[in-house]
Amino acid sequence: MTIIPPNPTYNPRKKRLINKGFKALAARDFTLAAHYFNLALALDSSDKRACIGVLIADIAQDFPKKAEIFTELYQILLASAPRAQHNAIHTQMLEILRDFDTSLDHISHAAQAEDSLESEQLNGIAYKDFTTLCQAKGFKEVFENLIFSTKIIFTERDDFYQFLKDLIHYGFKQIALTYIEDMPQIAYNSEIQEILKQF
Repeated sequence: MTIIPPNPTYNPRKKRLINKGFKALAARDFTLAAHYFNLALALDSSDKRACIGVLIADIAQDFPKKAEIFTELYQILLASAPRAQHNAIHTQMLEILRDFDTSLDHISHAAQAEDSLESEQLNGIAYKDFTTLCQAKGFKEVFENLIFSTKIIFTERDDFYQFLKDLIHYGFKQIALTYIEDMPQIAYNSEIQEILKQF
């Protein structure tokens, strides 16, 4: 009698998790989708469908429309091909998603390099670098060391608001007020009005 060994890649629980992951993607619950796909990968780290799901869920955090397009493309490719070709489709889809992910990394690194160069040209420090220093040494010490020698470069309005709140919190109210007074009156919005109430 010949005993056929079980298929090591087949796991009913893994299949259910992957199906739940794609349902969560369709419902635009990307965090839940990533959770299901990661659980499936814990059962079988080589499963291509779970890898595809994780990549799409990750892309969806920042680019939900792109993620929808990738999901639709994947479903269309699977539906239009015989089962024998599904493994090749999984491989093709993984390459497409990884290429997209790599392109995003290149763009991100280029943007970071540009921010860094801009800060150097302006003899300043980017706010994100400033906050990194603060985590290591504390806001008060870092700010006192930089105040007379280095400008802090802001690229996001919310970062500037947080900086003003931190100045007030750490006892630099007068300096925070100077920053606000140097702003054009037209830039005063509800956020600035709330900050001014702390004086």
